[in-house]
Amino acid sequence: MAANQGQIWVHRPTTKGTLTIMIGCPNPLIPALHSLLRAMGDRLFHMGEEAGKGNSMKAVNQILCGVHVAAAAEASALASKMGIDKAKALEIVSGSAASSWMLRDRGLRMSEEEPKANSMMQILVKDLGIVADAAREVGAATPLTAAAQQMFVAGVGSGLKSKDDSEVIRVYEAMNGDASQKG
Repeated sequence: MAANQGQIWVHRPTTKGTLTIMIGCPNPLIPALHSLLRAMGDRLFHMGEEAGKGNSMKAVNQILCGVHVAAAAEASALASKMGIDKAKALEIVSGSAASSWMLRDRGLRMSEEEPKANSMMQILVKDLGIVADAAREVGAATPLTAAAQQMFVAGVGSGLKSKDDSEVIRVYEAMNGDASQKG
């Protein structure tokens, strides 16, 4: 509709870190946008001409972000419950096949008393809700995403809405009867 009125719509969601930009727009626009977008991020991916393809890729990315943070919290809480030092467990796992950027980043903050809110828990609830909606729309099963989202929903419900998403560890600790374990 906007194109019929002489307007151009460029869809450009981003993801954390050095911006990865996933673009959904007509092919002829890419050269004109390249230098502008390159100034914002060094990883540019044209996802197709259809509006919304950038959002679709962002949903795929957010599945892994949410599930990795929840899995890191679950593993850390289990280590603690089994009497394993969480810092040592993180060091070992961070150098193993189980490592991920989210594990290394959020795992460190999971041991902090009050980590700085780099990514608020409510954002993952929202993002994983968008993933659920997108998956439902195309008829895709996302059970791990649903389970992870419920852990973040529980965190929001327990007063962690504006806290760092790494604090989902507190939900696991409370479930395990280890709420006093911080590090």
